[in-house]
Amino acid sequence: MNLNYTEEQELLRDSISKFCSSDYDFETRMKAVNSESGQDKELWKMFAELGWLAVPFAEEFGGFGGDEVDLSVVFEEFGKAIVVEPYLANIVLGGGVLRRADFAESASYIEKLVSGEVQISLANYESQKGYVLGNIDTELNGEGLLNGSKSTVLNAPNADHFIVFTKKGDGYSFALVDKNAEGLTLSGYKTYDGFTSGDLVFSNCKPVAVFEENNALEVLEEVIREAIVCICSEAIGAMEKSYFLTVEYTKQREQFGSSLSKFQVLQHRMVDMFMETEYAKSFLLKVLATDDKDEKAKLTYGLKNQVARAGKLIGEEAVQLHGGMGVTQEMSIGHYLKRLVPIANVFGSADFYLKKYSES
Repeated sequence: MNLNYTEEQELLRDSISKFCSSDYDFETRMKAVNSESGQDKELWKMFAELGWLAVPFAEEFGGFGGDEVDLSVVFEEFGKAIVVEPYLANIVLGGGVLRRADFAESASYIEKLVSGEVQISLANYESQKGYVLGNIDTELNGEGLLNGSKSTVLNAPNADHFIVFTKKGDGYSFALVDKNAEGLTLSGYKTYDGFTSGDLVFSNCKPVAVFEENNALEVLEEVIREAIVCICSEAIGAMEKSYFLTVEYTKQREQFGSSLSKFQVLQHRMVDMFMETEYAKSFLLKVLATDDKDEKAKLTYGLKNQVARAGKLIGEEAVQLHGGMGVTQEMSIGHYLKRLVPIANVFGSADFYLKKYSES
């Protein structure tokens, strides 16, 4: 068990931190959020040029051969700047399936992901089916046609392809579907945290390919587990930044002839914010340093529960300690809360993962 980041990981952190400080300020983010696509396509190409899209992929696919720790570093820094470009949807979810599944064409699609040429979204959850991954109705019939629906597909409006988790016979498979496929209906929308999502309906839709017919559920479970670690890392970055911005604001804001930071009751609240952030960081490091697969899965469930609760607390406290300014669109602090609240429920609620943790 090693809790130290490597020199390469620190360099990765430093490069993203410097980029976000100099080239991804709050105004740049909001410009992307308010655009039609909800992202900056030129910045996405820049992410590719900087090598960030290649982090988790093997060198044979044009990647850097990074691991979960590297992804955690990326997301923690993204969280500090509440980056809206679809790294989670493309690289962790869509790319996560491609780098694990038995699919002959994986290499060509991964290379296009790494270069920023295409965007690929994973479609696995269904409305009214809860968070249990195998609880789906979408299926491939005997003629190889896809029927069913998927909800809350991250980055769906911008995706060129969809990897659809589906039933096939007595088991599960993945179906690769082109965005222009006949029989596919997409309803895209923006979520209140600034990201994009969408719902898909398949009616006798012909996939480009069907793959991983033996272990699709196991692949999906590992992809989602890693994605949970990523969004928890993002949340921790957002929590840390929220705390920092709040401390700085209370130092500047005066009441009754004294800065707010000198009021003991407010100091106590900011200490609570700090402690919750540090506890979540420690929990994350424990997950990253654990090698045993079952133990890592259990700890990931616990991490999701902890981050969901702490993120909501810290986000709300940050906004309240900023007063009326905290709820204005022009100030960044409220947007951190808008991101932390959805993270609490992405892939499952705090209560859902507390139950999974207790049952593991």
